[in-house]
Amino acid sequence: MNVERWLRTRRVSWQKLEELLKKVDSSGLGSLDRQGLTELGRLYRATSADLSRARALKLNSELQIYLNNLVVRAHNQVYQNKQSRLSDLFLFFLHGFPRQFQTNILYVLTAFLLFLLPGLGCYREALYDPNFGQLEIVPGQSLVSEELYHMIENRQMWTDSVQDSSPAVAGLIATNNIKVSLLAFATGITFGIGTVYVLIMNGMSIGTVFGVCQDYGMAHRLAAFVAGHGVIELMAIFISGGAGLMIGGAMLFPGQLSRRDSLKKVARPAMELFAGTVLMLLVAGTIEGFVSPRTDIGADVKYMVSAATAAMLTLYLLVPRTEPNKPVASLSERAKIKADSTSDLTVDTKGEMVETSGGNPIG
Repeated sequence: MNVERWLRTRRVSWQKLEELLKKVDSSGLGSLDRQGLTELGRLYRATSADLSRARALKLNSELQIYLNNLVVRAHNQVYQNKQSRLSDLFLFFLHGFPRQFQTNILYVLTAFLLFLLPGLGCYREALYDPNFGQLEIVPGQSLVSEELYHMIENRQMWTDSVQDSSPAVAGLIATNNIKVSLLAFATGITFGIGTVYVLIMNGMSIGTVFGVCQDYGMAHRLAAFVAGHGVIELMAIFISGGAGLMIGGAMLFPGQLSRRDSLKKVARPAMELFAGTVLMLLVAGTIEGFVSPRTDIGADVKYMVSAATAAMLTLYLLVPRTEPNKPVASLSERAKIKADSTSDLTVDTKGEMVETSGGNPIG
């Protein structure tokens, strides 16, 4: 091999990689567009191969040190550190999640109606028949449990006893809410049937409890309890249900795609839609644990909290999000760079380094 010719031809690539790294060092990985990200991955693995060749040929130490430093700098950008992952997370909640919500809002509205209509129907039935709450939709499980029904009859709020253990209750509530949302999302894989069931049953349960409370003159106390956290909590469940309906819809109506490909197409946006609800549920659980059950906090304050959360949630979810002027490298794009950069290198019959993932021989 003509080493001088090899050095001349490869030096151009090294300089290009240096220029890209300088740009990333000064402005961040988000300063690169998709083509720049692809080029970064390509040059990184090519320079890694060049370093291996320089070592195999025992070229001068200065060249090896230069290439090693170049590869290390590129590696640190491709395999992001903790700070970069936190930045990605922040950008997802600031821009990515609201954009997914706006794009798929029809699914969320459908989930809302699947919850609301059965809830209103059961509320109406409970007003006319106080025993409606004892109806068993599922064998052995009534819409209102016997213990809860007994407390309502005695005009006792079941939430009053938890205010002295707010931190523990907040954690339990947040965990339970996440389970409900996860169930609404995950059961979308049953062609959406599970998601529909979860939404309808939760709507029926809440509607019936409100109706029975209204029969015994306790609806205002229940409304005051739900007001503080209910807006965020219910919206999170509707969004999770919408994500589940996306999965179910892709499986029921794949169009010209196979069901597998149709599912792959919606998997990522559905996952992002669900992931965004986790933070909402943590906030709702905190309010439900520390504010909602407190008897020393007036109902007017709780309604103010409800109005404030509704306003902030509306602004957060519905204000249009525009793409940044400099596209931000997404997690999937970084993953692609990583995948590309892990190409195996083998030695051919001539003793030269060759990429085994479809690349061209180096040199």
